[in-house]
Amino acid sequence: MSGQGNWFTRLAGALVERVGRDRRGATLSNLAYTVLDAEMTGLDPERDELLALGAVRMVGTRLLLGASFYQLIRPQRQGWGQSVTVHGIRPVDVVGAPPLEQVLPEFVRFCASSILVGHGVEIDRKFLQRAAARCGLSWPRTYWVDTGRVARWLTSHHGALPEAAADRGRFSLEDLLAAYEIEPPARHHALADAFVTALVWQRQLTELATEGVRTLRDLRLAGLITSA
Repeated sequence: MSGQGNWFTRLAGALVERVGRDRRGATLSNLAYTVLDAEMTGLDPERDELLALGAVRMVGTRLLLGASFYQLIRPQRQGWGQSVTVHGIRPVDVVGAPPLEQVLPEFVRFCASSILVGHGVEIDRKFLQRAAARCGLSWPRTYWVDTGRVARWLTSHHGALPEAAADRGRFSLEDLLAAYEIEPPARHHALADAFVTALVWQRQLTELATEGVRTLRDLRLAGLITSA
């Protein structure tokens, strides 16, 4: 485990260092993003476990063709009750899936040198941090953007694109998809949700630029990015 831990720490450190040191003054249109989503056995990071991770990569508003990650995860628990009705992942579906300690380093490698974006991403962050701890590792301190928080900010500032902002009085992912007229290929599937969240972030980046939020520094001053 110590060898794996050292390798994970070096890789995780690269995720933070390059974004923080080299790109702080860069425009948001030139930054790299990993838009992610997770499915879990429940909503308690201390008790529940990851079942699936999905992510896509972006540079600015451009989705990178073929740059996606999706993996089911075999948890330690044998059953997870009512959450099956949300994501449809049954115990039988993950019998042959790799365990967390195999998937997590692959996921960190996929995310390297990027800002992490998600809808309601705080819960994903807590699960990833707890997952790393279960593996005897430490999730890196890095930048996170919540598209729900961005939607609230844009609405409160009565953005220059009012036709998009007017319908965002509510801020669930479903609400934003409806407001932006994005048709999801599926719901509560980690990769599909990551993909449509990327489409939301794509539109938000354009609106943020119109509001004068054009750099990583601007995003931090607006309170729209966290480091955790």
